[in-house]
Amino acid sequence: MSLATYEEAIAFLQKNKITYKERQHEAVLTVNDAANLKDFNFPVIKNLFLKKKKSEQFFLCLLVGQKKVNFKTLAPQLQISRSKLTFATEEELTNILGVKPGYVTPLALTHDTNKQVTVVLDYDLKNVHSIGIHPNTNVATVFVKYSDLLKIIEATQHKILEINSI
Repeated sequence: MSLATYEEAIAFLQKNKITYKERQHEAVLTVNDAANLKDFNFPVIKNLFLKKKKSEQFFLCLLVGQKKVNFKTLAPQLQISRSKLTFATEEELTNILGVKPGYVTPLALTHDTNKQVTVVLDYDLKNVHSIGIHPNTNVATVFVKYSDLLKIIEATQHKILEINSI
């Protein structure tokens, strides 16, 4: 599978009439990297690519960055046991979303043509004025409203699960 590109992410946003603002910056691989960017005044959003062990069921979890993921709380909400919830491998991430670690984004959902991924949204994202996501590169961020994030996911025809506690 080919890797997801910046150009296809921007083209997707434009094609689907998603309003966004873009900001270029130094490379960001982790939530801590994002939090340390200079002159950025926005909440950091964490993107995690998880899976149910020994299955082809994957979850793209988006949550407000300062939150910690509690697998004991999250797993039952995904209707799986805690012992079956794990992080997807780098190979799975690349094969399904077409991105590498540090580039995880809902804009890569266009690469999941088999619709294996359920998007899990932290309920607190609704309170974030501007949600920053990678446009398939970690040297830029596009900012969208929550309603536009939902449009992105709906345009890729992926299932959305909103949960109160992660």
